[in-house]
Amino acid sequence: MAAITWTVASAASLPLVYLIVRASQAGKGRILETLTDPRTRELVLRSSVLVVAVTSCSVVIAVTLAWLTTRTDLPWRRTWAVLAALPLVVPSYVGGYAFVAALSPRGLMRDLLSPFGVDRLGDIYGFPGAIALLTLFTYPYVFLTVRAALQSSDPAIEEAAMTLGRRRFHWFLTLIIPQLRPAIGAGALLAALYTLHDFGAVSLLRFDSLTSAIYLSYQGSFDRSRAAVLALIVIGLSGVVVMGERRLRRRPGVAAVSSGRHPLTVQLGKWRFAALLFCSCIVVGALGLPLGVIGYWLYRGLSSEGTVVLSGLGLGASIQAATLGTFGALVAAIPVALFSVGPQRRSSRFLESVSLIGHALPGVVVGLSLVFFGSRYLPA
Repeated sequence: MAAITWTVASAASLPLVYLIVRASQAGKGRILETLTDPRTRELVLRSSVLVVAVTSCSVVIAVTLAWLTTRTDLPWRRTWAVLAALPLVVPSYVGGYAFVAALSPRGLMRDLLSPFGVDRLGDIYGFPGAIALLTLFTYPYVFLTVRAALQSSDPAIEEAAMTLGRRRFHWFLTLIIPQLRPAIGAGALLAALYTLHDFGAVSLLRFDSLTSAIYLSYQGSFDRSRAAVLALIVIGLSGVVVMGERRLRRRPGVAAVSSGRHPLTVQLGKWRFAALLFCSCIVVGALGLPLGVIGYWLYRGLSSEGTVVLSGLGLGASIQAATLGTFGALVAAIPVALFSVGPQRRSSRFLESVSLIGHALPGVVVGLSLVFFGSRYLPA
């Protein structure tokens, strides 16, 4: 198991090795110049604040949705659970296009509201828009892990708290949240790393971040040394995120052990309408808005005597890539997971961290690293 884990971690570390090689070619002077540049400090601050804001909002939304769909009498809660997870299949740049097309100052929503005297919507660009869009596409990471933890936890502790007269909100914070801490940490880790590496949302909403600067350095100025230094900073930030998740995981809490019993069902009562409204707003924003805009574009194209060409080659390639990618991810992830939950050694923690590197890097960096090593050492 250790040998397989080392192999997976070595493959995952190829982008890091590539970045170190590329950055070293710039020389110490250029590296220090990039690191001490006020623009670099600004990008680090903006990216860090974005990660914290998006992750926090995702946790709040995900925990609320998970609790509503597992522990309450929310109507159609199984349907809501499926719909709440579906935004994972929407690429952030597709959602970003739909978000901008519908909610920009002169977007589709303005056209719908123009009969009521609305000539211009508010500005969605910049930091607020980036937070809203990325939160809608990252909360499912936390939702899936937290919902699974809630379904497998033992309700006996909650029953005891209710018999002792504890208020519902109080025992939710003091009993349920400690049980969910590992699940929240795991989901929040994925959400934070996704936010760090995302380029589609931040570029469409005109928010300058480390990722957008890396893309511009690679594609605009062809300054790959500066881009490599910025990407190493992203890896450093991802390391901080991983250490934070580990610290949260190590904090003592209440063990969430499955007892095979059905969990308690909380009666929402007068809060049922508010819960339905909350679920509806999240699902409409994360899933309904992209599908609605895409459907509208399709309708406009067909109504103007256009034709829709379905590429069988593209569909087949997508299915093939998804199948092989999923199988490869499972083969690579299972040994790392088994090795990391075994006896806690420094090597297991190190290999687990290295295996997460690629998830925090922009796709262009990972792609260039594979091209770099493939052309030099594995041309076949």
